[in-house]
Amino acid sequence: MHAFKVLEFSAIRDRLQAQCETVIGAALAGELRPSFAADEVWEALALTSEAHDAIGRQTPPSLWGIKDLRQPLKRASKGGVLGATELFSVGDALSAMRALKSFLTPLRDSAPLLYPYSESLPDLKRLEDNLLESIDGDGTIKDSASPALATLRQKKRAAASRIAERIQSYISGKTRELLSDPIYTVRDGRYVIPLKAENRGKIRGIVHDTSSSGQTIYVEPEDVLQLGNALREVESNERQEELRILTALSAKVGASADEITGGIEAAGAIDLAFGKARLGFEMKGTMPLRAASGSFIDVQGGKHPLLDPEIVVPLNMAVGKGNNVLITGPNTGGKTVAIKCIGLFVLMAQSGLMLPALNVKFGPFTQIWADIGDEQSLQQSLSTFSGHIKNIAEALRLLKEGAIVLMDEIGAGTDPAEGAALARSILTDMASRGATVLASTHYGELKAFAYNTDGFQNAAMEFDTKTLRPTYRVLMGTPGASHALRIAERYGIPKTVVEQARGQLTEQEQDIALMLERLEQAQRQARIAQGEADRRTEELKKAETRATRKLEEADQIRSSVHSKASEVIEAALREIRLDAQRLFDELKKAPADPKIQDKVRKGLRELQDVGADFAQEFVPKKPREEVTPVGLKKGSTVKIDGYTQPGTLVDDPKDGKVTVQVGMLRMTVPAHRLTIDERSATKLMKPRTNIRLQKAINATTEIHLRHMRAEEAVRDLEKFVDDAMLAGLPSIRIVHGKGEGVLRKVTQDFLRRHSGVESYRDGEPAEGGHGVTIVTFH
Repeated sequence: MHAFKVLEFSAIRDRLQAQCETVIGAALAGELRPSFAADEVWEALALTSEAHDAIGRQTPPSLWGIKDLRQPLKRASKGGVLGATELFSVGDALSAMRALKSFLTPLRDSAPLLYPYSESLPDLKRLEDNLLESIDGDGTIKDSASPALATLRQKKRAAASRIAERIQSYISGKTRELLSDPIYTVRDGRYVIPLKAENRGKIRGIVHDTSSSGQTIYVEPEDVLQLGNALREVESNERQEELRILTALSAKVGASADEITGGIEAAGAIDLAFGKARLGFEMKGTMPLRAASGSFIDVQGGKHPLLDPEIVVPLNMAVGKGNNVLITGPNTGGKTVAIKCIGLFVLMAQSGLMLPALNVKFGPFTQIWADIGDEQSLQQSLSTFSGHIKNIAEALRLLKEGAIVLMDEIGAGTDPAEGAALARSILTDMASRGATVLASTHYGELKAFAYNTDGFQNAAMEFDTKTLRPTYRVLMGTPGASHALRIAERYGIPKTVVEQARGQLTEQEQDIALMLERLEQAQRQARIAQGEADRRTEELKKAETRATRKLEEADQIRSSVHSKASEVIEAALREIRLDAQRLFDELKKAPADPKIQDKVRKGLRELQDVGADFAQEFVPKKPREEVTPVGLKKGSTVKIDGYTQPGTLVDDPKDGKVTVQVGMLRMTVPAHRLTIDERSATKLMKPRTNIRLQKAINATTEIHLRHMRAEEAVRDLEKFVDDAMLAGLPSIRIVHGKGEGVLRKVTQDFLRRHSGVESYRDGEPAEGGHGVTIVTFH
C-alpha cells in the first residue's frame, strides 16, 4: 500500500522484529499490517496492554530456544528420523514452552486475551527430559541415551586405548630406528607409522601410502590392523545404536508433533505480543485511549518514532471526522514531519502498537491514504503534479467514510490559481464523504477556505522572526505566514533581490503577511504567558498540598501527645492508688501500733509529694520573656512549653532555634520556649515511693542504637525494654538504622527471646522502614 511506503511503516516493523525472540514472532512482526475494523483494533491494543502489564510486573522466560521446527515435526509425524540437533531443538523448545506456560498461568483473570494462548502450549515434561537427557546441545548423543550405547562407547575407548598403546610401542621401542620419524599418523582412519623404504618388510603390515620422495612408506602394522578392525566393528555397532535411539526419539516426537507445532505457533503469537510491549517500553509509549467518537486522533506530546526522541519537538494536534486541518507555514518548518507523525501513529495504533506520546485519544479509521513527497516518475512519464494527482484520484475513487487522507502541499506543482481551485474542490469532496483530511499548503486562498468553511481549521508551524528559524511547534487554530522572503535572505539571497521581490507584492498582500506575522507573535507571547500561569498554578497547588500535609501532621502530633499524656497520667494514678491501698492494708492489720502508724503517715506524705510533683507537670506555664535559657547545649535535657514529656537537644542553639528529640518526634522550636530540666540534669530528683511510678512518669517510647557496637547496643536495649515494661508502655520504637543490617539483626534476635514482647515488626516507610523496629508488649 502506498501509504505504508511513504509513512515508512516498514521501519516500525523492523524495530518490532528486533524486539522478538522467536523466528515465528519476528516473521509475524515483519508481516504486521494495521486493521481497519474497530473491534479488531481495540482487541489488538488490549492484547498489547496485557502483555505490557505482564512483563512490567515480572520478567518473562526467554523464548530464544523456540525455533521454527514445523517442517522437522511434519517429517517426524510421517515416520521420518530427525537428526540429533533437530531433536535437541525440540527438547529445548518444549522446555521454553513449559516455562512460558507457567508464566502465563497466573494471568488467567488479569489477562483474558493473552492467557488463552497458554492453553496451546504443551507440557510434555517426560518427552522433554527424554530428549535433553539423550542429546547434548552440540547434537552429540549422550552415553546416557541407552545402556547399550554406554557399553559400546566404553568398549570403543578401550579399543582405541589398546591401539594407541600398541602403535606407541613401535615408535618408542626397538623398531624406532626403522622409522624415518618417531611419530604415528592416521590415514583414512588407520593408524600408520612412517617406515623407511629401505626397511620394507621388517615390520609386517599393510602399506597405505608412500611419501612423494619414495623414501618413506606408511605402514599399518599387522597387530594394529587387527585391533583397528575390532575398533571399527565397535564403531559400527555404535552407529547402529545411535540410529536406533534417534529413530525411537523421532517416533515419540512424531506422536506429539501436532501438539508441539501448535505450541510453537502459539509461542510465536505470544512473542509478537511481548515484542509490541517491549517496543512500547523502548519508545516510552502510551496506550491510546478510546475517543468519544470513531475516526479521530488527538495527540499530546507526540514524538515521531523514527526521529531522535532527545531532540524532536513534541507534537500536539487533533484531527478527525468534522475536524479537518490545513497546516501552513514556512518551508523546512516541520509540516511534512507533523503529517507523517499523525499518519504513522494511525498505522501503529491500528496495528496494536503503543505510541510515543504523553497522551493519545483515538478512534480507528476505516482507511488511510497518503500523498506525501515528490511523486515524480521518469519511468511512468509523470511530473510531480501528475504523480500527486494520480494518488489523489485513486483515493477519491475508493474513498470510504471514516478514512483519513494525508496530503503534503496539496495543489502544488501547477498554476497557483488552478491548483488552489482544484485543492478546494478535492478538500470539499473528501470532507462531504466523511473522510478526515490533514494537509499542508502555501496557498493563501486555502488558508481563507479553511477559515470560512465548517469542519476545517487552520494550523501553523511556528517561526521565530528574531532568529529566522522554525521552532517546529504546531499552533492550532491560526494560519501561518510563509516567511519566504525572510528565509531566502537568511540562506544568502542578496538583500537587493529580496527587497525587489517585496516591492512587487501588492499593499494588501503585504498587509496580510504582516498581520499573520503579528498574529504568530501574539500567539507565541500568549502561550508563554499561559505556560507561566500554569507553572504558578502548579506551584500554588504544591504549596497548598504541603500546607494541608503539615496541618494533618500537626493534628497527628497533637493526638499522639494527648494520648501519651493520658497513658502517663493513668499509669501514675494507678500506682498511687496501689501504694495507698497497700498502706491502708498495713494499718488495718495493726491499727494501734505506733510504728505502723508512723510508717503509714510517712508513706502518705511521700505519696502526696509525688502527686504534687506530678500535677505540677501539667500546670500551664505562664508566659515569659523570649529569652534563651543559659546553659543550653547539645545533649541537654529540656522541657518544651506545652509538652509534659522531656526532650533532648539534638544540636546547639542556632539563630534562636533548636532541634529537640521528644520520644518519637523531632521538632524545631524557638529556644525561648525551653527550660532546662534540672531534675534530669542534676539527678537530684525527690525519692519516689515506687520505681514503677518513676518509670511511668519519665518513660520514653524511643531509643537510638545507631553507630553503637553490637554488645553496647544489646546492653542499652535490655535496660530500655525493662524500663518501658516497668512503666507500662504498650509499645516502643527502636531506631537502629539500615546500614549492613547488623544492629537490626541483633535487636530482633534479642526481642525474639524476650518473654515480655508480644510482637515486633519493621517500621512502615513513614515510620523509618527497615531502619526502625516497632515493639508491642503483652
